[in-house]
Order: sequence, then C-alpha cells, then structure tokens
Amino acid sequence: MNRLTKKQQQELFIKEFLRRLREASPGARVYMPVGDVFKGADVVGLDELRAARRVPVVRDGNEREDRSK
Repeated sequence: MNRLTKKQQQELFIKEFLRRLREASPGARVYMPVGDVFKGADVVGLDELRAARRVPVVRDGNEREDRSK
C-alpha cells in the first residue's frame, strides 16, 4: 500500500469535505475528523487577514466624509 504525501492527504480531505457539504441539507453542519492532516500548516489569524485586505483611505482634507455607509 502506498503512503500518501501530506499534500495528497489534504487534497483528499478537502474533496471529501466538499462532497459532504454538497450532499448536506441547507443549514446542516458537516463534521469530519481532521486528525493531523493539517498539522504543521500555516495558521493565519483572521485579524491579520482583515488588516491585509483593508485599503488605507487617503484624504487631503478638502473632501467630506461619506457617512451614509
């Protein structure tokens, strides 16, 4: 029996997870044992992602702020 690489294990896991999501009824939760499939993966905090996506607003002082949003 061949051993799968970590990348192959992750791809199979994601494929199975997506299959279960498609088959689940709307609003149902899908649970899967992760084990160590993603052990050692890079973990990024959501705050870091949100900060990276924010675009700084540049104002020259002559513009009025739009508060309708």
